[in-house]
Amino acid sequence: MLKRASSLYVPLLLFVILLSGILVLRHIDAGRPESQFSVSRAEKAVQSARAGMKACLSKIDISTITSHQELWRAIDSLNYKSVSILVFQGYELVAWTDHLLPVEGINPHYFKQNLVRLENGWYLTASRQEGDVLVVAFSLLKAEYLYQNRFLKNGFPANYGLDPTVLISRELTANSYSINDTDGEYLFSLIPGELKQKPSQASAMADILLLLAIAILWVFAFNIQKQFRGTRFANLVYVGVAALFSSLYYLLICVIGIRYFNQAELFSPHNFAVSNLLPSMGHFLLLSFLLFTLGLWFYKFVRFTLPIPENRIRLTGLYLLLIVMLGLASIYLVFVNRLFYTLALHSSGHLVLIRVTDLDLVILSRYLAVALLLLSFVFIAERLVLSFLIRIPCIHILIAAGTVMLINILVFRGLGVGQSDWCFLFFGATLLVLLYSTRNTVSGLSYTSYSWIAVIFSLYAGMVFMDMTIRKEESDRELLVENLSFQLLREEDPIAEIYLAGIEKQISNDVTLMRLMGQPELDPGVITNHLMKFYFYGYWRRFDIQIIPCWPSGDLLVEQTGEVSNCYEYFFGLIEHYGYPLEGSAHFYFMDDDDGQSSYFGVFRFFPDDDARETTLFIELHFKPFFEGLGYPELLVSDRDLAKMRLLEEYSYAKYLDGRLVKRSGEFMYKAQVDPYFPVPYSKVFLKEGNYSHLVYQPSPNATILLSRKDFTVTDVLMAFSLFFLFFFLLTGIVILLLQWQSKGFSFRISIQKRIQTVFVAVMVLMLIVVATGTVYYTVKQYRQKHLELLESKVQSIMLELEYKVGLDGPETSSPGDYLNYQLQMISTVFYCDINLYGVDGTLIGTSRPELFRSGLAGTQMNPKAYYNLAYTEAVSHLEEEQIGSMKYISFYVPLLDSNNRLSGFLNLPYFVGNNDLRSEISSVIVTIVNFYLLFSFLVILIAVFLSRQITRPLLLLQTKISQIKLDRLNEKIDYKGQDEIGELVAEYNRMVDELTISAGKLARTERELAWREMARQIAHEIKNPLTPMKLSIQYLQRAWKDNVVDFDAYLKKVTDTLIEQINSLSSIASEFSRFAQMPPEKSEVINLIEKIENSRTLFGDTGSVPVVLVNMAGDIVKVRADGEQLLGVFNNLIKNAIQSIPDNREGRIEIEVSRDDEKVVVAIKDNGKGVPDEIRTKLFEPSFTTKTGGMGLGLAISKRAVENAGGRIWFTSEENTGSVFYVELPVISDSK
Repeated sequence: MLKRASSLYVPLLLFVILLSGILVLRHIDAGRPESQFSVSRAEKAVQSARAGMKACLSKIDISTITSHQELWRAIDSLNYKSVSILVFQGYELVAWTDHLLPVEGINPHYFKQNLVRLENGWYLTASRQEGDVLVVAFSLLKAEYLYQNRFLKNGFPANYGLDPTVLISRELTANSYSINDTDGEYLFSLIPGELKQKPSQASAMADILLLLAIAILWVFAFNIQKQFRGTRFANLVYVGVAALFSSLYYLLICVIGIRYFNQAELFSPHNFAVSNLLPSMGHFLLLSFLLFTLGLWFYKFVRFTLPIPENRIRLTGLYLLLIVMLGLASIYLVFVNRLFYTLALHSSGHLVLIRVTDLDLVILSRYLAVALLLLSFVFIAERLVLSFLIRIPCIHILIAAGTVMLINILVFRGLGVGQSDWCFLFFGATLLVLLYSTRNTVSGLSYTSYSWIAVIFSLYAGMVFMDMTIRKEESDRELLVENLSFQLLREEDPIAEIYLAGIEKQISNDVTLMRLMGQPELDPGVITNHLMKFYFYGYWRRFDIQIIPCWPSGDLLVEQTGEVSNCYEYFFGLIEHYGYPLEGSAHFYFMDDDDGQSSYFGVFRFFPDDDARETTLFIELHFKPFFEGLGYPELLVSDRDLAKMRLLEEYSYAKYLDGRLVKRSGEFMYKAQVDPYFPVPYSKVFLKEGNYSHLVYQPSPNATILLSRKDFTVTDVLMAFSLFFLFFFLLTGIVILLLQWQSKGFSFRISIQKRIQTVFVAVMVLMLIVVATGTVYYTVKQYRQKHLELLESKVQSIMLELEYKVGLDGPETSSPGDYLNYQLQMISTVFYCDINLYGVDGTLIGTSRPELFRSGLAGTQMNPKAYYNLAYTEAVSHLEEEQIGSMKYISFYVPLLDSNNRLSGFLNLPYFVGNNDLRSEISSVIVTIVNFYLLFSFLVILIAVFLSRQITRPLLLLQTKISQIKLDRLNEKIDYKGQDEIGELVAEYNRMVDELTISAGKLARTERELAWREMARQIAHEIKNPLTPMKLSIQYLQRAWKDNVVDFDAYLKKVTDTLIEQINSLSSIASEFSRFAQMPPEKSEVINLIEKIENSRTLFGDTGSVPVVLVNMAGDIVKVRADGEQLLGVFNNLIKNAIQSIPDNREGRIEIEVSRDDEKVVVAIKDNGKGVPDEIRTKLFEPSFTTKTGGMGLGLAISKRAVENAGGRIWFTSEENTGSVFYVELPVISDSK
């Protein structure tokens, strides 16, 4: 009693304590002041950084250094990761430890301040001057880029504890916090940005206590129901506890709420959000757990007391109740299905997991939520099946389920292959599995049944997610094609617009261009050559570019019409009709001329205040429709622009004007004419072509847009279903273990079959993991090696190109570096890689990516390790993994030698674009390998289960035969042909059967002799009983004869009657014993057991006053091998005994229940009679023992012999004054036999 009380009071007390702790911590968290940072922590971090810089400077003794090589050796020996060193001699940078500091063009004296602002962030500095040598130490205070993306993020180092929105100021203002050095000298101030209250440690502790409180509440609710399990209040307690638990669950999750963990990805509304009740994937998972809990408790604690269908009215009521309960279960499944579709509809990211590498916490939580929802329905359905299966045959339950499904189809408008249809298919398949599943007393459903349920789960979840993925994608594609059509009809190019905005200022301030435009005789060729080589190279190769210099009175021949027109009037007229100024640009216009290509127009006026010299440069740019060139690295694109670019990453698209293809992009090869796609004006139409799905959209009568996507392949579908199955299979396995662990009969003993399966699967999976890991490692290594070899070959080819082209004279220019950039850009396009060229001093002299340095993402100095190794050691190449922001890439350096074999510079290949290709190739290979091995693992598990069953089948057969060995019948031998250990074991078994047969014969003879002795004693005893009165009667008759009694005739008749009665008794005794001793030979035949039971039930049920009800859960036909007449006598005798055991003052009820598994059928005959007293239970099946006033007590003994002759057994359970149950178990003959 004390233990029961503690199981309730302890969890309740813990819950109250935890709830109080949560409320106190929430109050503490709400009362804390709003602050973004700790000033003291930031100040200590600054002081520590300054101390590190000074220590680093102190290790460089400039006075002892006599050469640049010694200087490089000295700074190369420094080991301060957070400190960068630059060494200036005069105004020249001569040594450095960091190539990312953009210091070109800055006076070195600027760095003598305590704080400096560079193009990529704020830096703390410390310096030391010795003569004309200035040594400056830098420590990053805050990264601050011109734009942000997934590689470039503004922010402070982690040890500062500052939010990225905090601003830095050299001046002290009213709302700022001053930062001082260790001497109290003012350095700078910090200005809070947007006030953003971050969850505190108290909030984190409150969330942890909240989750613990939910667990304790769960245990408390479970224990309450456990106390009332099996009582008549169990169902009522379930309803009350479920309502209480749900209310407190809502209070904890939605009212008190989770705050600290809301920062986690799982609780982010970006991944999933519906309403305030379901604002994140984490909340949906918690709701799924609640429904799973209610379903589990329903299965564990709810019991239905169903009436015995004694008549048609009760039977009809039972069937109506079944339909109602199945209807309620189906409505619950519809609710679960709606939640399922809500999850799919409002989730971002991948619904169908095809690549294992895409697996993350959010996807895992989504799968877990789905599994919990479906398991909650399975638990409810299992309880209903178990309840009704006792009273109603399986086929009738299936018919009722079919009726419910038809009603649901009508109500929810099914058969449209949509939401409701998948739901109803799952409903029917689940009931089918549950109805015909085998069960055990420990965990209920067998492993095989759970495996089938996992298969159904995976099929259902896969179908729904596939369906929703396609629907969502088509819906998103319809929106995307509208945006795309707007872009294509305007022919915008976001990358080109970024470039144009960046170069227009340079063009306007280009001194050489001004000089060329100011010549009395304009040379269009020279001007075009200048602009093409110094501005419009690289990315602009995808455009046709026309450059027309003109003056106000100049004329222009229009090629399309052949007319001559004033160039100012013509070009400014085009701008007026078609031009839209680019955002942030004063010189370039987007031309909406509806010609099918991206078109831009630039206008640069020179000398506008001098009418005699005024000239204007008109630049036309038309996109080439089928250009394929060097990609643009993600590092140089902002998040916003990258998001626009990635919208079409998985699509191909085409634009048709007047039925003719004018632009296409992506892998799909579109037809030249639009007619095969059957466009419908102002409509969106989906159509299939091969393994592609096209969305055909005609926004205007002459324009058609096709947006295409590759469909799921068979491999994709198999992979998705395999991952679903593996996840659900593992989860249902965990559920089985938990149910077994909670059951009283649970044991950790593992059968040989399970051990073989476990070892086989473990070894194979381990081997697959080792092989897969080795394969991935080797493949990645090979790919990296291949790309390195490719880099080396490219370097050699590029060096040859540079040797030929860099020495050529370009046009006159004040910026020779720009001409070199042009040449490098041309070469990079050919070799599909980026190129940097450094001088002998390690500073940049040319690059194919000038925007990387113009935006301040990197300095113009060479990587220090590469420079030191190539300039001052005998290294012939240097490979370095470099990093800008969080982007890592491979960078390859080689020295350039002139014709005299002297060092003339350094060539660098930063593998931006190639590195993306390498990552893509490696990722693709890894995904393929992992997917293959995952599918192979799935097959290995199936093969392991099959082989283990084949291996252990002889053992199971041996186990079955040994368990069936009986002394009173002929035991079967095992026919096994194998010449192995099992064969030897079978041979020993067969030898044992032979010896047992001999021993059984001897024992039978001994028992027979003992039995006949006992029988003789019993017969003598039974005969003595009538012989004594017979002897006395005859003696009295003799005396009466001698005495001549007057009424001798009457007395003679009386004595004669007595003698006849006793003689009849003797005859009866003789007949009974004769029958027991010489039972007729058994007529073994295959009979339908149900037919015999029904005959016996009819005999007693239709003629007697006690109702006899048959509950058949075994089916209409159950075949057994036995003597039909003897078996009928057994049931007659048991039913008759049951009826006779019912007192006269009690309303009798006899119930015959038939159940079966694969090999046995059990008939239970229940009564509500007086029961069997404890003292006579051991003698009940003995011959001549009886509790009745009449009969010889041989009925049960004969019944026992008849049942055992049929290979079965008979036993009983009884409770005095309550009733008895007699069980008859017989082996079933399968249909195949």
